[in-house]
Amino acid sequence: MKKRMFRFFIDYEKEERWVNDMADRGWNLKKTVVGYFVFEKGTPGQYIYRNEFVNRKSKDYFEFLDEMNIECVSKFGGWAYYRKPKSEGPFEIFSDASSKINYIKSMNRIFIFVLLLNLIIGIYNLSLGLQEFAAGPMNTSVGCINLIVALLLFIPIVKNGNRKKGLKQDLHIFEG
Repeated sequence: MKKRMFRFFIDYEKEERWVNDMADRGWNLKKTVVGYFVFEKGTPGQYIYRNEFVNRKSKDYFEFLDEMNIECVSKFGGWAYYRKPKSEGPFEIFSDASSKINYIKSMNRIFIFVLLLNLIIGIYNLSLGLQEFAAGPMNTSVGCINLIVALLLFIPIVKNGNRKKGLKQDLHIFEG
């Protein structure tokens, strides 16, 4: 039996927790595409899931994960979902704080680029929409959408910044 669900997350950690909650209830992720999730009925608590922003990851990286018995369940738009049987113990993609900090930095670089792009395009479209009558409403609408996307991107950038700050504090404490 399959279950299809639409859920949009701004926070990748909340999304990961939700997918793991579904797995604990016996719904195993089969596929995901921007807010659309397909689950298949299975054994409750069989897998642990992790998601990752996989911008510019090599084929060797995915082969390494495969050798570690980590299955890539779904890949779309720079994001990937992995799973590993829960019976094999804890499953983390990042083994230390510094690798997680680097991961957050690379993710934020992309988010900041897309935020700035949407901000520039949004302001440009709004200025066109306010000046021209013919295409004005269309430009104004597109400009507003761009600005909303920019605002929505601001949320994960701030959350990631806070996560990075916490990891740096933890790293400092451990290094003493």
